[in-house]
Amino acid sequence: MAYPKPPASKSAVRKAGRAIADHTATAEDIALVDQWRASHGYVINTFQAWIKGHIAKQELWVEFAQRLKRRNTVIDKLLRTSSSGVPLIKDVTGMHDFAGCRMIFDDLAELTSFREYLHSSGVMRNVEHELRHSKDKYDYINSPKPSGYRGIHDVYRHYPRGSKRLEAKKPWDGLLVEIQYRTRAQHAWATAVEISDLLDGEKTKFELDRSARGLFFALASELIARTEEKLERAFLDRSTNEIRDQLMSLEKSMGILRRLELLKQFEVEEKLTEHSVLSIVRDQYGDFQLDIISFRSAAPAILKATELEESGESVNAVYVRSENPKQLRSAYRNYFYDPVDFVELLRAA
Repeated sequence: MAYPKPPASKSAVRKAGRAIADHTATAEDIALVDQWRASHGYVINTFQAWIKGHIAKQELWVEFAQRLKRRNTVIDKLLRTSSSGVPLIKDVTGMHDFAGCRMIFDDLAELTSFREYLHSSGVMRNVEHELRHSKDKYDYINSPKPSGYRGIHDVYRHYPRGSKRLEAKKPWDGLLVEIQYRTRAQHAWATAVEISDLLDGEKTKFELDRSARGLFFALASELIARTEEKLERAFLDRSTNEIRDQLMSLEKSMGILRRLELLKQFEVEEKLTEHSVLSIVRDQYGDFQLDIISFRSAAPAILKATELEESGESVNAVYVRSENPKQLRSAYRNYFYDPVDFVELLRAA
C-alpha cells in the first residue's frame, strides 16, 4: 500500500481549512484536510532516513522517533481563535508540524553540536531540502514559550532527492516537516504536561491566558532549567528559592505532582514495532488504557489511526515510527503514562 498523495489542488485544501475554522465544514472539507495530513507520511519516511544516517555518523546516543500529527489535533488547532474570535490559523497548508521528527539528547551541549552539524554546508550540500526560516526563529530554549515549553524546532520544505527529475516524487515537493530538538529534562517536562492534561481534561499547553495550572508548569519548567541546565530564561524577577516556594504552594492547592507520582504506567511496549498506532481508550470502568496496534508499513497504520479518531473509539490515537521500540517508548512516553523523570527532577530541584 503506497503513501497517500496530497490533494491535487492546494487552494482547495486552504478553502476546506477555512471552512473548518468557520464551523461551516462539510464531510468533504474534513476529508480533504485529512488527506493533506495523511500525505505527510511520505515526508516522515524521507526525513527519518536522512537524520538517522547522520546520527549514526556522529556516534551520539540520541533518542529518535517520528509521528504524524493526529487528525483531531489538526481540527482543534483550526478551531482555535484569539480573544477577539479571529482564527489563529489562516492557512492549513502552512501548518508546519503535520510531519514531526523528534530527537532527545542527554544535554544542551550535544543538542547544540548536532544541530550545528546538521545545518553545516557539508551536510546540506548533499540534499535538496530547504530550511524555511532563520536558525534562531524557533529557539524555545533561549526564549521559552509562556507555557514553559523548551526545545528548538527546525522547519524544512521537503524535496526528496531527484524530485525535480522523477515525476513519481513530485506530489510531495514542498511539504513541510518539523524537526524537534529537546534535552531529556525538557522532554520530561513536555511529557508531564501532556499526561496531566489528559488526566484532568485540560489543554494547558494551548492556553492563551495563563491559569494557575499553567503557572505551575511554567514555574516547573524554569526551576528544572535552572537546576539541571544552569539556564535562567523566565521569571527573571524571582530567585530560584522564590520559584520553588511558589511552585510548592501551587502543588499544595492542586496536587498535580502527587497525581503524576501515583500514576500507574502502561507496560505494553513489547507490542511495539517499527510502525505502530498508539491509542488511548477508556475501559468499562472509565479508566484510560493504552492499545498498541502494529503494522508492517506506514500507510495502513496511518489509515487505522484516522479510523480510530473518526469513530470516536479512541481518546487519542497517533501513528508513530521507530526502528527502536525502546526509544519510541521514551520519545512518546506520554502515551505510556510515564512522568517519572519529571517527578524526580522536581523532587530533586
